[in-house]
Amino acid sequence: MNESKVLYERRGNLALLTLNDPGRRNALSREIVRGLSGALDKASNEGVRAVVIAGSGPAFCAGANIDDLRDGWMESPHPDEDPAVMFKRIAEFDRPVVAAVHGAAVGGGMELTLACDLVVAAESAWFFMPELGHGVIPNTGLALLSRVVGLRRASELILTRRRVSAEESLDIGLVNRVVHGDKVVDAALSLAEQIVESVPPGALKAAKLNLHAHAAIDWNRVLKSPLDVPKQEWKEGLTAFNEKRAPEYGRFWEDTKHQIKGANLDS
Repeated sequence: MNESKVLYERRGNLALLTLNDPGRRNALSREIVRGLSGALDKASNEGVRAVVIAGSGPAFCAGANIDDLRDGWMESPHPDEDPAVMFKRIAEFDRPVVAAVHGAAVGGGMELTLACDLVVAAESAWFFMPELGHGVIPNTGLALLSRVVGLRRASELILTRRRVSAEESLDIGLVNRVVHGDKVVDAALSLAEQIVESVPPGALKAAKLNLHAHAAIDWNRVLKSPLDVPKQEWKEGLTAFNEKRAPEYGRFWEDTKHQIKGANLDS
């Protein structure tokens, strides 16, 4: 029997959810998305006070599963397997959700941290949104990153696709705390417990509700935005990644020049 790709563990009043596909560096797959959504349902039904999300193995989460993306995941995902739906569920969960990040938080892994309320990072943690280089977009990151670090910095991180260390992530507000690597889960659990040990559930829920209301996100736009990317571009980007070669985007830029020239002639 295959081991679950998302482990669920009660720690007193808290639930610890652990991404459990270390061989693929916990890349977001259909199975992991379903597992996280189911774990949140279980946490809600059990009445836990807060949730901590961590990862097993050398990385927190290395982004989306490329095989699933190339298989049409971007075009028509089932709601139970749509990462953006899962991120929305985390963001709107009525209890605090804390990410415990070690190693890489790449692409969808970084988006997962953005959907959480708070982030505790190990000194080894690093964050990276490489999507544009693969011909796709970080649709949830486009919506959430700017409200965390500001529009200018969000634009830089998404457009330049540079890696951000744990130290810099703390400086820019991407994470809340940085701790020694072997302490990250315990530190996240401690932070979650500190939040919920002396506040009532109704006030906590109201605080989260209004924090998100004042920084409203157009989730319908998030869900639809992958379709804004031309299919031939993301097909080339993901195929190149799979084949371990540089993508050939030059023809798409040439097509754009021809379209502009044609439009000028028609005017």
